[in-house]
Amino acid sequence: MNKDIKDPAIDKKGWSGFSHHLARDLKLWLWIVLLLFVSRLLLVWSNRFSMVEDTGFSDYATAFFTGFRFDAPVATIATLPSFLCSCLILIIPIGKLTSKVRTSMTCLITMLWVIITPITLAYFKQYHNQFDAHLLGIVHDDFSAIVTTVWKSYPVIPATLAGIAVTALLLFLGRRWVSTPFPLPRVAAPRRLLTRLAVTLLILITLALGLRGSIGRRPMQKKDAGRTPDAVLNRCVVNPFSSLNYAIFAYRDLMEADGLDRYIKKAPLQAFREYAHGADIKKVDDAFLRTASGRAGKKPQHIFLVLMESYDGWTMLDQHADWNISNELKQLGKEGVSIQRFLPGSRSTMTSLGSIISGMADAGVITNERSRPSNPSYGTAIAVQMKQLGYQTHFWYAGYPSWQRVGPFCHEQGFDYTHMAASMGKDPDINEWGVSDKHLFSHIKSTFNKKTPTFNVILTSSNHPPYSLDLEKENCPLTSVPSAYQKKFEHGSTNLKRLGHHWYSDKWLGDFVRRVSAETPDSLFAITADHWGRNFPGPRPTAFEKAIVPMVFYGPDVLPKDIDESKLSGSHYDLGSTLIEFVADAGFEYRAIGRNMLKPKPDHVAMSRLWLLGEDFIAAPSKESTAETLEGVVLPNKPKNFQSALRHYNLTHGITWWRLRQGNTLPEK
Repeated sequence: MNKDIKDPAIDKKGWSGFSHHLARDLKLWLWIVLLLFVSRLLLVWSNRFSMVEDTGFSDYATAFFTGFRFDAPVATIATLPSFLCSCLILIIPIGKLTSKVRTSMTCLITMLWVIITPITLAYFKQYHNQFDAHLLGIVHDDFSAIVTTVWKSYPVIPATLAGIAVTALLLFLGRRWVSTPFPLPRVAAPRRLLTRLAVTLLILITLALGLRGSIGRRPMQKKDAGRTPDAVLNRCVVNPFSSLNYAIFAYRDLMEADGLDRYIKKAPLQAFREYAHGADIKKVDDAFLRTASGRAGKKPQHIFLVLMESYDGWTMLDQHADWNISNELKQLGKEGVSIQRFLPGSRSTMTSLGSIISGMADAGVITNERSRPSNPSYGTAIAVQMKQLGYQTHFWYAGYPSWQRVGPFCHEQGFDYTHMAASMGKDPDINEWGVSDKHLFSHIKSTFNKKTPTFNVILTSSNHPPYSLDLEKENCPLTSVPSAYQKKFEHGSTNLKRLGHHWYSDKWLGDFVRRVSAETPDSLFAITADHWGRNFPGPRPTAFEKAIVPMVFYGPDVLPKDIDESKLSGSHYDLGSTLIEFVADAGFEYRAIGRNMLKPKPDHVAMSRLWLLGEDFIAAPSKESTAETLEGVVLPNKPKNFQSALRHYNLTHGITWWRLRQGNTLPEK
């Protein structure tokens, strides 16, 4: 029988009933704090191998204490409904209602905790972070494909049954805990007025501290999580509920009118002119105006911009050559131009693809959703400008046009033709994300228009969950872990099956490029990836290893000669300018946010949504970030060109945000 019901003080008004329920409110608060502590413990434990080896007890203690300060507001807010009812008991006998409210909050928070904790663990494993604004982009993804992938990749039924069992156990324990008396004697009612005022003030102060998580001038903020030297441990500090709340607010801020403040806080019109190097601009697109210097070689008849799904840049580095899963692209790079210091535009397929197609930066506002048939293409759109240069434009995608409305988006941004999985014939290896890379490349090779100059953007899909290919049938040679990786491989974020799919994609990419180049030798291939695949054969990739993707230019008949690759760097943001400079005559005016990667610039810092990448450093684009060398050594101070690079980053993303959200009209002041 419920012990709370047996207590005669339960429905008494006045101090006796208030103190009875206040004690149980405190127990609810402690229960929620315990649950959040457990979720943090699970997150830290599951990522323990990703933390630096010299992370000591004091660092963990700091992380958990800081985490408690984030937990306190969540627990206080969740306890607030029953606490307010408890306060009313001082004048109204509503004890039974208060108990029901408390029990309901206990059940609600416990069930939400059981749901959100495993989701957080899975999200962290995939994206190496807790919830962020990127999470909200899922609402625009192919939901049915996601569900199918999850069903194939995870033991959904056993996990669901385990979740139900855990929920039932925790509900039993939680309800029993909050209904039993507090293990301390009940405090007598204060008799003197001064004592009552002191008690009231103490309760209010305690409530304020609980809501703020701080005794300082401001409440706890997300930036306060970075209290230890270990970046991974810092990302485990905030609890899942607070993390989700921060993600929602960050996404909302970017989508609302004041999102510009994230990049440009004062005098936006002056900032636009600064970005345009003082030019007299009449509209936003004028700030992106460039003039071609003239191509250095033969004009390509065909251009193929290939985005390989999740093709990891670390596989191209010499120190990881033992894996032999990028041999085709490496060889193409040796015969052409390979840029190792190269960043994807963003962290997901659509945000990177949206940046490439629109020619705009990823400013966090979901570019493909801002594009509409009634609006003209963006001035920086690559397909529109390639048509001006005489090319027929095609978009080839292994998947389906409904995914992230990619089909309509490509047409809105100037592509003449789009080719999707449904029109590519039967493929025995098709899955919910589309046809296999082998089938996609075979279809393109056999159907693209060889007589008419074409500009082609190709997006593959095979190197992606659920990793459903029969690698044995494909004679994949990757059957064991190289000896240098065996000790730490199991603590990494990949497995042989995933890396085998990487090998498969590389194999058929090489076959496609060789065959098409043999038939049409005046073709240019620009080969990169949509984003880092989030796969690494060890627990602690350096920032450089987990940031980069490949960038290879291939075309023996059209590439400029004598290019010093060691001086080259760039990102997806630079693709539009680089490809246009490949084919345009001198004096051709075009619009782009980037620069020609094949013409190196001293002290150039490449940028993407997530990173700033210099010749000898990499850092996140924020004042609070820590820079490190490309080898992973933390720098005591930021490089001298960091601040100017950060300013250019903010200008580029701020102007992009304005162009996507407010249109082509300049701000008034």
